[in-house]
Amino acid sequence: MTTPPRPEPSWRTQTWSGPGLLEQIADSALDDDYYVFRGAEPRRSPATTVVVAVLLTVFALFVTTAAVQTRNDRPATELERRTLASDIEARQETLDERRAVAAGLSAEVRSLQTAAGRDPDEGSADLGLLAGASAARGPGVVLTADGTRSELQDARITDRDLQILVNGLWYAGAEAVAVNGQRIGTTTSIRTAGEAITVNFRSIGPPYRVVALGDAESLQTRFAQNPAGAYWENRRKSAGVQLTMSPSSEVALPAAPAKRLALAHATSLEDR
Repeated sequence: MTTPPRPEPSWRTQTWSGPGLLEQIADSALDDDYYVFRGAEPRRSPATTVVVAVLLTVFALFVTTAAVQTRNDRPATELERRTLASDIEARQETLDERRAVAAGLSAEVRSLQTAAGRDPDEGSADLGLLAGASAARGPGVVLTADGTRSELQDARITDRDLQILVNGLWYAGAEAVAVNGQRIGTTTSIRTAGEAITVNFRSIGPPYRVVALGDAESLQTRFAQNPAGAYWENRRKSAGVQLTMSPSSEVALPAAPAKRLALAHATSLEDR
């Protein structure tokens, strides 16, 4: 007994004749409004056209006005420039004339000083004394500062102590100051380096001998009354440091090292 063949499913025998799934997706990917808008011609409202025209007209008016104004102002600008240049030249001539007059008066003053028996360089000598460029000699005071070293305390003199001492002498009216033979110049520094105090980059040690040139009585009185004197009195009471001051009819101070009188400054590459 033979079994009859099974009939094939209908979906295997039928042929699909409609559009495919991918074609349907591609055809419906865009919204219908896209095709409506794509097919329509762009429209511009009359109000927009008027606004654009007005803006272009205003911009053109501004450009034209600026060009005309620049052309009209050019003669005045040139006149102002020439006037300014002429004024500068005139002022430069006046300055040169006044410099020549000042030089002539200076020469006349020097001649009169020489005729009167005075040294014309006396003013320069005074400046050299104040700056420490020249040695100094005359009446003054001699101070000796030292710390105390004992089993109970070890109060040493610091660079700050000497700085306050020197500044106090200047404030009291000293004309020149030296510490352990080192003249205080315009750029002298008093600072601690390692275990020692340096003045003009030279190490010094206790006891510190400070010499000040000036009226001895006035220096003693004014130093005791200014803040530096009060500071040292407080140091004496609290730490036991010692400071003695005695007048002298003749003190001698050397000149400061030349390197401590010159100011180092930057120079441009063009000057090198």
